[in-house]
Amino acid sequence: MTRDEFLGRLGELLACLPADQVEETKQFYAEAIADRMEDGMSEEEAVAAMGAPGEVAEATLDDLPAVPRAIARTRRRSTALLWVLTIVGSPVWVPLLIAFAAVAVTIYVCIWVLALCVWVIAACFGAVGVTNLALMTVGVKVGLIPYALVTLGCGIALLGVALLVGAGAWAVSKQIGRLSALWARKAVSPFWKGRGEKNDGAAAAHLGA
Repeated sequence: MTRDEFLGRLGELLACLPADQVEETKQFYAEAIADRMEDGMSEEEAVAAMGAPGEVAEATLDDLPAVPRAIARTRRRSTALLWVLTIVGSPVWVPLLIAFAAVAVTIYVCIWVLALCVWVIAACFGAVGVTNLALMTVGVKVGLIPYALVTLGCGIALLGVALLVGAGAWAVSKQIGRLSALWARKAVSPFWKGRGEKNDGAAAAHLGA
């Protein structure tokens, strides 16, 4: 089998995928065949090393996230069947999807509200501390040195507490940000796979071939 025949058959078997994804996969295997030919293999040997087009197509589909994989396999059987399942199942999956999204957004907002509350507490301590320092200057001006010393100590203490609470709020906010990114990746993982993961999967399929 020649390279063009291999790539043409692979494109036919992957017609259930978006056109740009098919072209990306074909380009990957075209480069893999070219690399092996540069290493001294004949065109037929390089193509044979990739495996049968059907095996390569199945490996490509298996590397997809769960939802696109299911859609692609259903489309391969029948596009009409895919639309029928989508329409018939919509009374079930649409409300469930909306409910899941609403719950996720509510939890996410509540977590950030708690973080905001910590920031507000830190700001309040800081504001009271600054106020005490201002009162200290008033005490010095009117000659109430003991009062000035007390307010100075309270102001410094409150500012220290504000810094500690602020540092905690910053750490909590960063952690929430990291968790948000992690949750977002997990939420979209059944639908989408990052470029690095795609390349890893394609490379694994190529090595297996």
